[in-house]
Amino acid sequence: MTPPRTWRVWDLLIRLLHWSTVLLCALNWFVLEEGSRPHRLVGYTVGGLLLIRLLWGFAGSHYARFGQWFPSPARLRHFFRRLRDGHHPYYLGHNPVGALMILALMTLLGSTVLTGWMTGWDSLADEDWLEALHGTLANSLLALAGLDAAAVLLIDRLTRSDLLRAMVTGSKRVAPDTQVEDHR
Repeated sequence: MTPPRTWRVWDLLIRLLHWSTVLLCALNWFVLEEGSRPHRLVGYTVGGLLLIRLLWGFAGSHYARFGQWFPSPARLRHFFRRLRDGHHPYYLGHNPVGALMILALMTLLGSTVLTGWMTGWDSLADEDWLEALHGTLANSLLALAGLDAAAVLLIDRLTRSDLLRAMVTGSKRVAPDTQVEDHR
C-alpha cells in the first residue's frame, strides 16, 4: 500500500489569522461585556485581522489567494456536476461551496466590525437601530460559524479530507489514488 502524499496547503499566517479570529470572536460573544472597552478593542483587532486576510488574499501563498478558490459560476457548476454524477470532488484548498461560506463569513465579519465601530461615533452613539443591527449581524455570524464548523466536521468525515488536521498543521495527507481538483 502506497503511503499518502502530504500537500502543504495553508500557510502559517492563514492559520494564525483563522484561529485568532475564532478566539477573539468567541471572547466577544461569550466573555466580554457588550460595548465595553475590551469588547471594542477586540472588535477593532478582528477588523485588523480581516484587513490583513483581505490583503493576503491577493499577495499570499497559493491556497490563500482569492483567485485560487473564488467560487466562480464555472467552478460551482463543475462541483455540482461531479456531485450529481456520484463523485465528491476532492479539493486541497476550499471547494466552491466552502468558498461561498468563506465569502459569507468574511462579509458578516466585516459588517459586524463596521457597525460596532459606528456605534462609537458621537453622531450615532444613541441609535438603537444601529446597536440592533450590530447584534443581529454578530448573532448571524455566530450561527453561520456554527454551520461552517458542522460542515467542516461532516466533509472531513465523508471525504476523509484531513481537513481538521490541516487547519492546525497546514498540511493535508492525501491518498495516492485521490483525484485532486485544485492542485498546483
